[in-house]
Amino acid sequence: MYVTMMMTDQIPLDLPPLLNGELTMMPHLVNGDGSQQVIFVQVNPGETFTIRAEDGSLQCIQGPAEVPMMSPNGSIPPIHVPPGYISQVLEDNTGVRRVVVTPQSPECYPPSYPSAISPTHHISPYLPHHPHFIPSSHTAFYPPVTGPGDMPPQFFQQHHLPPTIYGEQEILPFYGMSSYITREDQYGKPQHKKIKERQLDRQNRLNSPPSSIYKSHITSCTMYNGYGKSHGGAGGSGGGSPGIKKTERRARSSPRSNEQDVPDHDSETKRVQDMLTGIEKPQVSNVQARSARLTWAPPSGLLNGDRHSNGLPYTCSYEVTLSDKGRDGKYHIIYSGEELECNVKDLRPATDYHVKVCAMYNSLKGSCSEPVSFATHSCSPEGPLPPKLSHRNKSSLTLQWKAPNDNGSKITSYLLEWDEGKRNSGFRDCYFGSQRHCKLTKLCPAIGYTFRLAARNDIGTSGYSQEIVFYTCGNIPQSPLAPRLVRAGITWITLQWNRPDGCTPEEVITYTLEIQEENNGNGFHPKYTGEDLTCTVKNLKRSTQYKFKLIASNVEGKSSPSEVLVCTTSPDRPGPPSRPCIKGAITPHSFCVNWDPPQDNGGSEILKYLLEISEGNSDANQWEIAYSGSATEHVCDHLKPGTLYRLRACCISTGGHSQCSESLPVRTLSVAPGPCQPPTIVGKPKHKEVLLQWDCPSSDSACEVTEYSLEMSEADADPSEVYRGPDLECTVSSLLPGTTYSFRVRSTNEAGYSPYSGTTEVTTAAGPPGQCRAPFLTLTSNTCVLVSWESPENTGADISEYRLEWSREEESLELIYCGTETQYEITDLAAATHYCCRLQAANQAGAGPYSDVVTCSTPATEPGVVPVLFVLDDDHIDTLLISPSMCLALKWEEPCNNGSEIIAYVIEMGSSQIKVDNVTSFVIKGLQPDSDYSFRIQAVNGIGAGPFSQTVQGTTRPLPPAPPRLECAAAGPQSLKLKWGDNNTTTKVLVTDDMVYALQIEDKNRGFITIYRGPSHTYKVQRLTESTSYSFRMQAISEAGEGPFSEVYTFSTTKSVPPAVKAPRVTQLEGNTCEVTWEAIPPMRGDPVSYTLQVLVGRESEYKQVFKGEDTTFQISGLQFNMDYRFRVCVCRRCTDTTQELTGAFSPSTLFTLRRNELALAGELGATDNTKSKSMMPTDEQFAAIIVVGFATLSILIAFILQYFFMK
Repeated sequence: MYVTMMMTDQIPLDLPPLLNGELTMMPHLVNGDGSQQVIFVQVNPGETFTIRAEDGSLQCIQGPAEVPMMSPNGSIPPIHVPPGYISQVLEDNTGVRRVVVTPQSPECYPPSYPSAISPTHHISPYLPHHPHFIPSSHTAFYPPVTGPGDMPPQFFQQHHLPPTIYGEQEILPFYGMSSYITREDQYGKPQHKKIKERQLDRQNRLNSPPSSIYKSHITSCTMYNGYGKSHGGAGGSGGGSPGIKKTERRARSSPRSNEQDVPDHDSETKRVQDMLTGIEKPQVSNVQARSARLTWAPPSGLLNGDRHSNGLPYTCSYEVTLSDKGRDGKYHIIYSGEELECNVKDLRPATDYHVKVCAMYNSLKGSCSEPVSFATHSCSPEGPLPPKLSHRNKSSLTLQWKAPNDNGSKITSYLLEWDEGKRNSGFRDCYFGSQRHCKLTKLCPAIGYTFRLAARNDIGTSGYSQEIVFYTCGNIPQSPLAPRLVRAGITWITLQWNRPDGCTPEEVITYTLEIQEENNGNGFHPKYTGEDLTCTVKNLKRSTQYKFKLIASNVEGKSSPSEVLVCTTSPDRPGPPSRPCIKGAITPHSFCVNWDPPQDNGGSEILKYLLEISEGNSDANQWEIAYSGSATEHVCDHLKPGTLYRLRACCISTGGHSQCSESLPVRTLSVAPGPCQPPTIVGKPKHKEVLLQWDCPSSDSACEVTEYSLEMSEADADPSEVYRGPDLECTVSSLLPGTTYSFRVRSTNEAGYSPYSGTTEVTTAAGPPGQCRAPFLTLTSNTCVLVSWESPENTGADISEYRLEWSREEESLELIYCGTETQYEITDLAAATHYCCRLQAANQAGAGPYSDVVTCSTPATEPGVVPVLFVLDDDHIDTLLISPSMCLALKWEEPCNNGSEIIAYVIEMGSSQIKVDNVTSFVIKGLQPDSDYSFRIQAVNGIGAGPFSQTVQGTTRPLPPAPPRLECAAAGPQSLKLKWGDNNTTTKVLVTDDMVYALQIEDKNRGFITIYRGPSHTYKVQRLTESTSYSFRMQAISEAGEGPFSEVYTFSTTKSVPPAVKAPRVTQLEGNTCEVTWEAIPPMRGDPVSYTLQVLVGRESEYKQVFKGEDTTFQISGLQFNMDYRFRVCVCRRCTDTTQELTGAFSPSTLFTLRRNELALAGELGATDNTKSKSMMPTDEQFAAIIVVGFATLSILIAFILQYFFMK
């Protein structure tokens, strides 16, 4: 923990991120009262900072955080620490003092301060106090200095508090006060023993669970949507506050006894694992519709009172998982912590859940308990969606809605409320019932009504839906007045208008503002559409006349346009003038510039121009006005020679001040520099190079020297330039050893060259030999080469030795000769091999460079033996190109050609030989099936033939089987049953029991696809189309390989029989006549269909045909009363291509019995009655009127039925 102190006049402008912009500084901080000090208390992760307020309550702040505090008298507050800790006051080089609380150990210093810093002041350790004697002032309590590893990340919080003012108060670091006071006798031990115990305690805490002093801040653990959230209390829950039940455990900073031996890691892990296993299943209580309370007991191992002596953990954490997919469904973690209870929220009503719990300690996790199930209660329905409008007119609205989720209880009624067309007023009931539609009548036209909906079940009422507004029909608004101009800008115009006459305040009017640009023949077009009475039209042209007109509209239509408003936009500021340019010649003290007017004058005339000038190369320098007027040309004089100036121009008009143009850099002329001093030698001259230096020349010009020129001459030769550049030194190389050279230098700038300086003579030293010429190689035999060479030119010292390097590759040259001779013979070389060599000479000054590399090659000979020869397997050859039964493929590796390219190979097969080209594989054809052969091979080049390789053996495979003959055993309208047998041939074929057959069918792309592959001899092809031809082919496959495909066989499916229809319907007509009807069948693939009607009379045993044709109805007369008749129908298909008729199955029979009509018995009346009945017959006009009335009534009835079902 670090307490940072600084004076208020030293507070930096940029505060730390935790304070900047988030804390309200106190008035004396703003006023700058210099007698007060601000202390920033930095709380590290895992620490707790406790402050006692004026009312006596404790406020706990968990790290990481920064808490600003104010000292009214500028003094440092006393820091009281327990034994084993000290407080130090450190001051860095910036004047900031920090009060640091650290353990009494030399290595425990703050991370940002090394241990070498000695404190400027030491406060004696504070003796321990009892909590009852803590002063009631603003007291701060601190936990021990721990690392982030002692506390889980979910307890790290940031606190941002306003500055706290303290007086003569004390800051007491708090280390678990209850156990700290009860162990005062432990603090009486010698200091060195306490330090050792404290260090051992810190090591043991690395693998220990979080301390209970921090867990006491947790007041509640609540789960939302299946995830846990922990809320830490701040006031009254800090360490040492009353009312919090804490576990009997050692304080985090108290020393721990190290007298017990450390147990074995494996046995300790197993003991902890056994302790965590066997936890009981949780208990569920207080089950509600959306929440439930879970409680559980610790594992049986933790209930043992002797666990402290056994070394078992004090506490463990628990993990609770929940599933809504059943007992064996997927579980989700909803809580993880040390509490023995949790509240689960955001559950679904009327849902079955399963929950289980497991115990954890560090990285060890016990087995889960048995799952326990519970079901949430039902509740009120979910909030419904807003109602929808189905129909409206000027005086009515018809609404309908959908049922929401009932949450386990059936919805009994709906409540529809409205505002009666009064905006911003309360809602009243307009419908209550079980229907999902409602019609409101006697409404006002063109008025908006707001509705909301709620659902109700036996448990309660749901929340209201979102409010929605529906309007009744109205009239088209009147033509509005012309819009008024409020204000005009450069690219915008603000307009305002009034509502049309005759519109009610509640009616929603939409306005469309149309615009037309000056001299634009496109006419008016919409620019704004909305309900506001004002509009700002943007993106207009400057100094341009525009015309506007307004149109009002509502849900019924649009009004006629208003009168036209004409207004003009304001002018804009002009654009920048062109970049200034030089006119005429530039002198050392003056130059003339001119510029062009701006391309865009902003719509108004330019009043004057401003020319600004700045000295230097940067635009950030100060600009001065060199000219102001209406001219576009100006002469700048009284300037410095050799100086860079920048110029820019701007203009002013009634629209405003323009931006400045691009700046123009101009440099005045300068004077050439003066002569340089002669160059000087740096170090000793080498044999091939020398390093020279020189100084800058003196010059009255302000222009800097751009480059220098160094010239060199040898004896009476003409000087030559060896260097040109801006540097003041140069290394001259490629010189001759032991030679005298003369050097001189001159400088230059933009004005020209200066005179040459005086000369400096330099003599180079002697050097190593020069590069030798390439040696000469003479081939004396096929394995011997003579190497000879010439001596290089003399560089002032005699050659002491020659070094000859030789190798097959240039990168790996090796020294094979070292001496003074000028030739050397190399023997025992390999034939047809490439060699290379190089030569180097050396003297007392060193070794010279190597000569160029020289190469040679020994003569070529016959090729070597073929190293590898083998027969390719069937997996590495293409069986479609060659037959493995009568061919064998050989492959070999190319041997060493010994300098001559291989031109052919000779393959020996028994007593015969085969000569092939320069290839590495060959296929031998025309062999006997299932036969053994031996092969060997030799390579041939231009010199001769090489030796034969080793002999290899090869065996041909048996012949693959021939395809069987394919036959069609049975054909149906949608299937074909195919069969085939074995094809016995006289050829040599490997016949086995593992014969496999492949059946292929031709697809739409004229290709074949495999539909069956197996050992069977029959296959039924299904899902085919009736009366269609299909092509097939067969292939037999055995261990010898895949045989050839058979010829293509074509088979056709038959036509399908018509389906059976439903039982016919029989209707009794007048007299002894009845009508038989049946369902119609559409034509089958272009073939017409007909129907056959049969009847069975009484107790006869056979049906008789009474009708055959294409009609679906038939009337039969002459029937007998009280006689049973059975009717049945079948469908006949007439094939147009074969004139064949296919008859389908008969339908189920229908029983019919002819009954007498009782009304007919009273038909024999007198003549007078017949006359009356004839007189009551309606005329043609009356009969037509009756028909019209009947149709009208039927139409109205159908309309009511449709409306009822549509609304429902």
